[in-house]
Amino acid sequence: MGGLMEKRKIQVGDVGRFVMVDEPVISPDGWLVAFLVKRTLVTEDRYSSNLWIYNRQTRRLSQLTSGGGDHSPAWAPDGLRLAFVSRNPQGMAIWIADLEGHAAPRPVFHTKGRIPRFHWSPEGEHILFLHRKEEKDIKEIEDIPFWIDGEGFICQGATQLLRLNILSGEVETLTDTETDVRSFACSHKGDRVALCLAHKRDFYLCDVLLMDMETGAIQEMASGFQTFVPPAWSPDDKFILIQGHRRQRGMASHNDLWLIPVDGGKPRNLTAQLPLNIGNSLYCDVRIRILQGPVWEGKCVYFLLSEGGAVKLARVNVESGELKVIVDGDVGVNSFSVKGDYLAFSKGTDTAPIELWEKTKEGERRITHFNDGLLRHVNIARPERFTFRASDGQAIEGWIIKPNDFDPNRGYPAILWIHGGPKSKFGYDFMHEFQLYAANGYAVAYLNPRGSDGYSEDFADIRKHFGERDYQDIMEGTDWLLNKFPWIDPDRLGVTGISYGGFMTNWIVTHTDRFAAAVSEEGISDQITMFGTTDIGPFFNKDVIGGEPWSNLESYLEKSPLLRADRVKTPIMFIHSLDDLRCGVEQSIQLFTALRCLGRKAKLLLLPSGGHVVGWTGRPSLRIERLRQKLLWFDEFLKR
Repeated sequence: MGGLMEKRKIQVGDVGRFVMVDEPVISPDGWLVAFLVKRTLVTEDRYSSNLWIYNRQTRRLSQLTSGGGDHSPAWAPDGLRLAFVSRNPQGMAIWIADLEGHAAPRPVFHTKGRIPRFHWSPEGEHILFLHRKEEKDIKEIEDIPFWIDGEGFICQGATQLLRLNILSGEVETLTDTETDVRSFACSHKGDRVALCLAHKRDFYLCDVLLMDMETGAIQEMASGFQTFVPPAWSPDDKFILIQGHRRQRGMASHNDLWLIPVDGGKPRNLTAQLPLNIGNSLYCDVRIRILQGPVWEGKCVYFLLSEGGAVKLARVNVESGELKVIVDGDVGVNSFSVKGDYLAFSKGTDTAPIELWEKTKEGERRITHFNDGLLRHVNIARPERFTFRASDGQAIEGWIIKPNDFDPNRGYPAILWIHGGPKSKFGYDFMHEFQLYAANGYAVAYLNPRGSDGYSEDFADIRKHFGERDYQDIMEGTDWLLNKFPWIDPDRLGVTGISYGGFMTNWIVTHTDRFAAAVSEEGISDQITMFGTTDIGPFFNKDVIGGEPWSNLESYLEKSPLLRADRVKTPIMFIHSLDDLRCGVEQSIQLFTALRCLGRKAKLLLLPSGGHVVGWTGRPSLRIERLRQKLLWFDEFLKR
């Protein structure tokens, strides 16, 4: 068969060869799409992200910027300029590119602090943006949380809203130092700004307020929303749209779309009839992390819909309440932009990383092909979906990837992968790590047990019951897999997971010895120190464990794998970054120390940086070393 090239197996280093494409933004006239392209520069141990432009008329792609730290594109109202944020070791800056004059992009504001979000004013003469000052070396802390994973300390004043005059360079501060602004949106007329302010008694809740841009007067519109994406305005400026929830099920609550009347009245839940969550919690290790909010276009609001293992693009008609899925199928949509009947969106599958797509009346068409060259040369195994019935009758969804060069007459080791959250999920997005295990002779199984996203709130709600029904689902799923696929060797099972998945890995090895090897990453072993040392501990643990350690010590001890260290027989490796502020490094250190005191087989791999989930967001060298170490550990105990 001359001319046919034999594909090679996926390698550890391929994690640095995938190109990440995301964040499309359509120009005001609808003919250009700006988007982000992020590459991994392995030899320099860093990433390079730049903006590209897609021309719908010519179907031509062109690179616009080359700063290497560019992101967050936003079109000026005239469609002739594009603003973006650029980050480098010296700080962050807002830049403007003049597309008509073809002049080089120019910086208009620079800071050593942070610029979380920005927005053009409707007249195009100002840019409104959020700003947090640079932190001092000495920390004076008077409130919690005082640090946030991925950001570091946040005790140097509040995140404030500023306004930049583009021509003069003058910067005006619009909110005070006591008010922490989480997100905002300008009205279409530019006379008002919707603000989401951190709740004074709970940092992760927001109050929605309205600021008059002429007088500076602030009016409270609604309170008590947990939301992490910017609000949006209706086309007539009569409503503010919020994507979030009011903790009706605590941390297990589904997001909804809420309409807040500007002239007064109670918020109305636009998606109350929807039994699924709004947003993207799908696992993918070669993706840009985008917090995509809803987009109001015409009479409809567009949003991401989490359904089973998929994340789809849907819309709801504000007047009729009619729901319609616009981008359907076994896909993971990550971000999108809408202009009239034209859609630009990023979409991946479980066999191909995210690329940029467009949808018109004629249908969907793929715009970019950045990863085609690599995919032509490597073997990608196709996951097989399955469902099984748990002992209480609940259907549980999962997937299995067979080893490369699979032979049904042979026996194979298998690795069970557990996602974090617990309210996240596995499904139809690309995981290089899964393909790597399959390339090295392993079957890979992954489930969405109770607690996962993509299903009902009842399904997601395991608060105060960690390690119970979720653990049963995972164990019953393992039994089902061994019965369904007799080629899986029951004596060569491995288990691994990140965050909550790390907690569950710790829980599993303290409750059963059926697994021959385990790798726990950024997990939890001690709920008391989780409460007291992490960015979400006082809020998260109070909800999912129940109360505080001093009011409910029994539950905190019961849900701490550390206190069952003497039961562990499984060789286990812990992986943690030193600057993880979500589930602190002491979580892995404590259980590792206990196991070594007991003479048990354990290893601790500490990575210098990368924050929580360092395997996805850390420096390329750290991501590669993590994968190499995991393979070595599983090979040692599962390939004997």
